[in-house]
Amino acid sequence: MLKYTGADNDRDPILQAIGGSVPTNTITGYLMEDVNMDGVVKYVGTANDRDPILQNIGGSVPTNTLQGALP
Repeated sequence: MLKYTGADNDRDPILQAIGGSVPTNTITGYLMEDVNMDGVVKYVGTANDRDPILQNIGGSVPTNTLQGALP
């Protein structure tokens, strides 16, 4: 399940990966938190790793979720 807000969401690990207290920090490397696979984990700004999560759940309602199933 893809979640933008709430418990066990997919957005908070990105913030935690960059240090948790300064949202403008970045780290480099192809980590699990690097959602767009550009080699940089970013929480805010252009090409951040947070926006694709919001876009995939519908883009306008952050409390939506996206349920997935394996084939």
